Amino acid sequence: MKFFRSSDRREQHVNAPRGQGFTLIEVVVGLVLMASVLVSSLLAYSSHQRQRAFANAKREAVIIADQILQQLSVRRAGMSAGDQGLIADKPNWFWRTSLVGTTAPAGVPMRVIQFQIAKQNPDGTVTALTSVELVERI
Repeated sequence: MKFFRSSDRREQHVNAPRGQGFTLIEVVVGLVLMASVLVSSLLAYSSHQRQRAFANAKREAVIIADQILQQLSVRRAGMSAGDQGLIADKPNWFWRTSLVGTTAPAGVPMRVIQFQIAKQNPDGTVTALTSVELVERI
């Protein structure tokens, strides 16, 4: 049985009831978790935006390819391999044709020409946006 009240503050602190708040470590862990969720969400959003922009560029390249192929197909000489040109209103976009090969099925001489729309990236690399292989009678 204790008749005297303790005047030692350490003993009062140890025996004091614990508050209802969070400890510092709990707050730090919570902040770290929230920060990691925020960073991963921003990275996912950024990746989504890049993929969406690339898909839109590919869709637009298909439309442009259709228009250019219509113009090239009405030429009397047909389409020649090794042609190239810039695309209006699209900086760093260009089109080009290249000979893939020749063949003669059933004795009919034919050649395969690849038509491609690509863009030149700021780092100098080239990214193909769309490509079509055309078969022409020689």
